[in-house]
Amino acid sequence: MKKIFGPVPSRRLGLSLGVDVLPYKTCSFNCVYCECGATTDLICDRREFYPLDEILGELDGRLSQMKDKPDVITLSGSGEPTLYSRLGDLIASVKRSSGIPVAVITNGSLLFMPDVRDELMDADIILPSLDAAIEDSYVRINRPHEKCTLERTIEGLERFLAEYRGKVLFEILLIEGFNTDERNLEALRRTVERFRLDSIQLNTAVRPGTEKEIEPLDDDSLENIRRFFGTRCEVIASARTSRRHHEEGALEETIMALLERRPCTALDVHRSTGMPVQKAVELLGDMVAAGLVVAETRGRDIFYTAAKK
Repeated sequence: MKKIFGPVPSRRLGLSLGVDVLPYKTCSFNCVYCECGATTDLICDRREFYPLDEILGELDGRLSQMKDKPDVITLSGSGEPTLYSRLGDLIASVKRSSGIPVAVITNGSLLFMPDVRDELMDADIILPSLDAAIEDSYVRINRPHEKCTLERTIEGLERFLAEYRGKVLFEILLIEGFNTDERNLEALRRTVERFRLDSIQLNTAVRPGTEKEIEPLDDDSLENIRRFFGTRCEVIASARTSRRHHEEGALEETIMALLERRPCTALDVHRSTGMPVQKAVELLGDMVAAGLVVAETRGRDIFYTAAKK
């Protein structure tokens, strides 16, 4: 499976080239809203899933093909990137060879581990998240590995952010009926106030998730919650770029040709086209939003079909 995807225009990071260091779908969480689908390998132990040299070689090859270099190289993708046991070596090597800032998108669940905290210190930007600060809500939303408790997650975040000197863009994803009541919001605000961070960014489930009952918040509700969290908070959920590249248009045509023949998951699209899974997920989400494609959850998978004309 290809490990480099994009570049993708990002509201928060500019032009972001993604690096996926995990097999699909490996994570410490099995979030109800995950647009990549249900976690099939729920783990908490770190491994070198792919050889470091293999990842760096693919990244160097992709960068050499790009006329315009990305603003940032982002470690994210189809699972929790801190599960990659050579994360520190990867960050250092990418910065040394490319000179491009490195960002890491993390759910924060492994920050209770000293080695994870140490390895992330060299990243230029960290995008951690916390969706609930109450145990029952945390378990209901994130469905974590049993070792990744809420207490450990909050403690790890607090310890790491107290020492980290890079930029911190902290995300909270809000789901109606899960974490938007007064009790949950107050607990989140009290917890986040303890952290050293640059901004709080509110998101909501705008794309199809793992569970059917997931509903996004409307703009008015997001704005009210933004004011509740104060001046450091902004809403990013509806701030989606409308820029289209010729390459993406061609990829969408390829996807439509597949979906007009049979329903497919993002993994099916990857296998048929060689397109990175995360890229397939992003394009499918955009096509759903545009009314070109219909998403339906069946068991643990999300299937996409071409919308009827």
